[in-house]
Order: sequence, then structure tokens, then C-alpha cells
Amino acid sequence: MKLWMSAGLVAATLITAAPAFAQPDTTWNLDRRENWLQERIERGRADGSLDGREARSAELQLQRIREQQSDLVIQDGGALSPADLGMLEGRLDALNDRLHWLRANNERRPW
Repeated sequence: MKLWMSAGLVAATLITAAPAFAQPDTTWNLDRRENWLQERIERGRADGSLDGREARSAELQLQRIREQQSDLVIQDGGALSPADLGMLEGRLDALNDRLHWLRANNERRPW
């Protein structure tokens, strides 16, 4: 009987704990990602891996993403739709990849 109750408790614990593991990491919301990218741009400017033009261009792109986010929140009635969230995350990823390329290659684009 004790074994049966112990097995039942373990099963109940696993069933109720499973959704906690399936939850996405919400600690990296758009605002936190945008702030992290801003700090990354500033570090790149400070250490010379981004020149002034590249840093200004990245900051302008980040500002446009923030403005679009604000516009979409208003348009969507106070919260971003999943499609809008995905699109903004994609733009932030693209900016991050561009900064990575510039810093990793330690060279300027030829154009």
C-alpha cells in the first residue's frame, strides 16, 4: 500500500511539474533584449570594434525597432500579437547578427 501511495505521489508531482518545464523564458522580453543590444553597441564603440558610423547606424536601427514596437502595442490594443512579437524578435536577432559579424571580422564592410 505504501509503495502504491508513493508511486501515486511521484506521478502527481511529475504531472503538475511538467508545465513549469514547458514554460518559455520570459525574462528576455523585448525591452530587456533591446537594452542588452544598446549596451552591446556602446561596448563596441568603446572598444573600437564598431566605428562611429557603424554604432550610429545600429542605434538608429534599434530606435526604429523600438518605435515600431510602440506603434504595434498601440495598434494591437495594449499587447503585441504573437505575429508582431515574432517579427520584432526577428529584427532584433538580425541586428544582433550584424553586430556579431562586424565585431568578429574586425573589418568594415566594403560598401
